Amino acid sequence: MSDFIIHNIFPTPIYTKKINRPFTKQELNFVKQQKKHCKVNTGNINTKDSYILKRKEFKNIKKFIDKSCKEYLQEIICPENKNLELYITQSWLNYTETKQYHHQHSHANSIISGVLYLDSDIKNDKIVFTDGKGYQQMSPKIDDAKFNLWNSKTWFFNVETGNLFLFPSSTIHQVDIKKGDNTRISLAFNTFYKGVVGSEDALTELIL
Repeated sequence: MSDFIIHNIFPTPIYTKKINRPFTKQELNFVKQQKKHCKVNTGNINTKDSYILKRKEFKNIKKFIDKSCKEYLQEIICPENKNLELYITQSWLNYTETKQYHHQHSHANSIISGVLYLDSDIKNDKIVFTDGKGYQQMSPKIDDAKFNLWNSKTWFFNVETGNLFLFPSSTIHQVDIKKGDNTRISLAFNTFYKGVVGSEDALTELIL
């Protein structure tokens, strides 16, 4: 038996949750209609409306996301100031067809970003995260059979309809070339703080 311990410090928190209800006919019809009002993105398309969660058709979805952002703030960030909030800034729909993709990126001007999957095939659809450390002076070839959380530069999660992911906005992520016959549809969004960040005594106070 091994006599050593591996401590996982400074991990990247990836919050996942299931909406646990089917999307309503009204919500799905709205999503279908919005596909007619899109612009070309790198690898796929997304809605011209970048404040989609303000639409009345997504009222209940927004409540679910707001509650999840509050959980992330309270359970992961744990601010001393209990009045600090995360609020949704921009939000939009992504449509990815077979053989399309979503380029590698992160989200600037945001604290926590998220993705809710409105249509996804768990057998073929995944979200891929990339280690943001960048250049590594020494990089030995890793044994393919022994990839793990410490030696991998990328990590993926299979996604299904109703899955929500929340993660720090600096986290690099992407969608590889789409397989399967479904149109992968996701609702993506950014957040920012509202309230007092930092400390007046420490001269780090920021009122937002």
